[in-house]
Amino acid sequence: MPEKVMLQTPPETAGSGVQQVHALTGVRIVAAMWVVLFHVRGNIAHEFPWLAELVGPVLAHGELGVDLFFALSGYVLALNYGERMGLRLDRKATVKFWWARLARVWPAYAFMLVFTAVWHGVLIARQSDDPVDVREYSVVSFLRQLTLVVQWTEPGFDRLTWNGAAWSVSAEAFAYLLFPVIVLLIFRINRSLSTRSMVAMAAVILFPVVFFSYVLGLYGAWMWLLRILCAFMAGCLMFYIVRRIPDTARNRLGASHVIVLATAAIVGGCYFMASTQRSHYIGLLIPILVVMVGALGMGDRHVAKLLGSRALVIGGMASYSIYLVHMPVIEIFWKVQMTFPETFGAGTAGAKAGFILIPVVVSVLGYCLWRFFEEPARRKMRLMSTQSIPERAVDDPAVGQGHSRLVADRR
Repeated sequence: MPEKVMLQTPPETAGSGVQQVHALTGVRIVAAMWVVLFHVRGNIAHEFPWLAELVGPVLAHGELGVDLFFALSGYVLALNYGERMGLRLDRKATVKFWWARLARVWPAYAFMLVFTAVWHGVLIARQSDDPVDVREYSVVSFLRQLTLVVQWTEPGFDRLTWNGAAWSVSAEAFAYLLFPVIVLLIFRINRSLSTRSMVAMAAVILFPVVFFSYVLGLYGAWMWLLRILCAFMAGCLMFYIVRRIPDTARNRLGASHVIVLATAAIVGGCYFMASTQRSHYIGLLIPILVVMVGALGMGDRHVAKLLGSRALVIGGMASYSIYLVHMPVIEIFWKVQMTFPETFGAGTAGAKAGFILIPVVVSVLGYCLWRFFEEPARRKMRLMSTQSIPERAVDDPAVGQGHSRLVADRR
């Protein structure tokens, strides 16, 4: 039986930085649940119109949870690997990094890929209606998904992966492939530019995704590539910007206020877009998400303190598995609705109960996947490496992280 989950701060890492590390973890479960509710926003609007009136605009833009994960990944990888990989391109360090990332994202991803292969395959074999038909069901598609490269050659991601949310894991894998070069570049930018110039550089990096999302929307051709590269690189740069700010109580309080303001700006932006029918402004919220990530890396009050609470940190640890589980659970319930319309069809008590329970079921199943499969498999894969791979403070696939012990970086 896996060891009990503990959140501990060793003596050598005690200090103000630990709370911020926890906040970066806790925000992941918020982002994951934002994505979950985004995918059932239409059902929520039908079953609970009064609730949709209240929070519908925020749920309608839950796809931004993915961009938040991308920015978090960049920030955390710069935190954990920037110093060791930024000086020079080292083959051993690069191989260790890639293996560590593969050990982190692949086991749970592969598990859910096999599950969804069986799910869609059974429906196809039985000629039964699939609530979400996949674009291509073939051995080639399976192998492309299994090797995490499925998104790399595709302009769009609609129904591309059998597990609907898995396209972003493939996008993350692309960023991991490039990270050894990205960190070399940003490490040198950090050494060469002033803080103001660094902020300007972050704005330049984010401009393409803001501009093209205005013109094409977040789902335009190849927008996935801009979303991952811009948010990921800006997240890396944000780490170096934050590191330059003195770690004082006053600055930590200021960062905590920035988190509150950024949250208000994101929520307000969602309501503004809903009231004015200007959803093409959505890209303007991505830089705010990046600023929020930086502030979470420093703040220790208000929202940051809440995100650093034990419950949310554990949720953040399991958030990657929750992310991978949520679409199959939703699709299965949609199929139940199609099969038993009198009991679970739209407008029935069964439908209302189902959509209330979906976040709960997704959280429980995701936690179990993380606790009993993702983490043990990650540890075993790391043991397969011929070189030791040090533990990290926080982790970061498109969503989530897992450790039995969350501590500040000690490597």
